[in-house]
Amino acid sequence: MTSSALQRSIDQSVDRLETLCTDLLRDLVRIPSITGDETSAQLRLSRYLTEMGLDVDLWCPTRPELEQHPAFSDDGTFLGERPVLVARWRGTGGDAPSLILNGHMDVVPVGDVRAWTNGPWSGDVRDGRLWGRGACDMKGGLAAGVTAVAALQTLGVRPKGDILIESVIGEETGGAGTIATLLRGYRADAAIILEPTRMALCPMGAGALSFRIHVRGRAAHGAMRLEGVSAVEKFYAVMDAVRELERQRHASFHHPYFLAGELVAPISIGKIQAGDWPSTVPETLVAEGRFGVLPGEDVAEARLHFENAVAGVGRTDEWFEQYPPEIEWFEGQFEPGETPPEAPIISRLASSHADVSGRETRIHGVPYGSDLRLFTKHGGMHAVLYGPGDVRVAHSLNEFVPLDEVNRVSKTVARTAAAWCGIS
Repeated sequence: MTSSALQRSIDQSVDRLETLCTDLLRDLVRIPSITGDETSAQLRLSRYLTEMGLDVDLWCPTRPELEQHPAFSDDGTFLGERPVLVARWRGTGGDAPSLILNGHMDVVPVGDVRAWTNGPWSGDVRDGRLWGRGACDMKGGLAAGVTAVAALQTLGVRPKGDILIESVIGEETGGAGTIATLLRGYRADAAIILEPTRMALCPMGAGALSFRIHVRGRAAHGAMRLEGVSAVEKFYAVMDAVRELERQRHASFHHPYFLAGELVAPISIGKIQAGDWPSTVPETLVAEGRFGVLPGEDVAEARLHFENAVAGVGRTDEWFEQYPPEIEWFEGQFEPGETPPEAPIISRLASSHADVSGRETRIHGVPYGSDLRLFTKHGGMHAVLYGPGDVRVAHSLNEFVPLDEVNRVSKTVARTAAAWCGIS
């Protein structure tokens, strides 16, 4: 079979599996899998991959096993009963390159359930989109990867190099699942992480560090406000310092993978708790957020920049001189990650995308943390983010993924796997 004939056959095979792909994605979306509660969805996918004839490894990593890894982040959720899934389609042997298709099963909380049009776990299909929490981030990508492998299987071919499908846990809070795969020895010559990129190739990602700031005030009766010191009002000065730090850090950052002026490493406050009574001046405030780490930046140096900026508030505030804000680093501590532009998987994937879509894709970086850095920094592998859906609707109300993008990603990944691993 000629190369062009094989590619046409792959596309036709993916199209024939379109209903099965949508059904799988709907099933996964309808199973709630908020971080810490991924088991049911993992078992569903495990059954599917077993029926495909793949060698399935399903195990529950424990905290003592993962704590030894330098990239482990303690997200506070239990381990030991949450399965990680790796399914291998064994190649025919030799020294042919192998490929990992990686995705995470965990999703973020849904917020106000009543605000969702048809509920967060509906899996409804409307207007060419499949709706529900995790449809975009990133069960759509997982379904595309599974469909890509199934499409090759239906053609009766075998890869020369191994193809592995990884469905991991805990990505949203630090990457426990992918760390577990590395500690178990899973490696390949390249990895495609099926995150929602709108089918752009993203070989570079910023980092993100979760932080907690404690601000102290002095309680007083609300009617005697001037007798107290409001921790809320004091936090305004901390916020001003954080915003100025963000501006300064971006003023000197330039990289061809990012647009001029793009907010590459945002600093965002996501949660604030203060006070304990409406008519009392609040004496405590706790703010939690994420601190963006610039690509190529050392995490320890990045933390120091943040700590110095917050500490600098005390040099102009008498209260903070006596009671400086305190900083904790907790939960997800995502390093930045990067695959060099000359890596063969980038050109191979870009070529397959162009053939499927009829136009070249963008190659750019992303301003968020992902498991990319675990492959590049700790696994010794080239990796790239590429998948269906728009990250701007991830974690949002009425999340969705366009089904036509799932289809095209399936075709692109199947073509890439066939060319990368070889077939016999």
